[in-house]
Amino acid sequence: MGKCTYAHLIMLGSKVKFFKALGDETRLTILSYLLEHSYCACDFSSLTKKDQTTVSKHLKVLVEAGILKYERQGRNIIYSIKNEEIRDLLVSLGIRDIKPCCDGRQTSGVCCEEIENKLQDKKGESEK
Repeated sequence: MGKCTYAHLIMLGSKVKFFKALGDETRLTILSYLLEHSYCACDFSSLTKKDQTTVSKHLKVLVEAGILKYERQGRNIIYSIKNEEIRDLLVSLGIRDIKPCCDGRQTSGVCCEEIENKLQDKKGESEK
């Protein structure tokens, strides 16, 4: 295997890791919060409604994918987006707008309840 092919496989592998890391609802939720500012790992349990062990596993995947960095501050571990290039990419993918909503369903910047109310209004109008 030539050097060029080997380098290509390594680059491809890192891209696969990156996109696989984005393939989970909990990890997307974590990223949406981190696009606002840095958070302590302990904050994500309440934000995601997941236990600390699950959150830790998700954070590890995001760090290994090269999306997050972390810094130890005393007993706390503070997570943030690794750099501005990754931040810009995540924003361009619409991840900033992903937030938990209502009963756990997620939507892009609009509460599920608002969507359901609009659908009911339209349904009511069409029945008249």
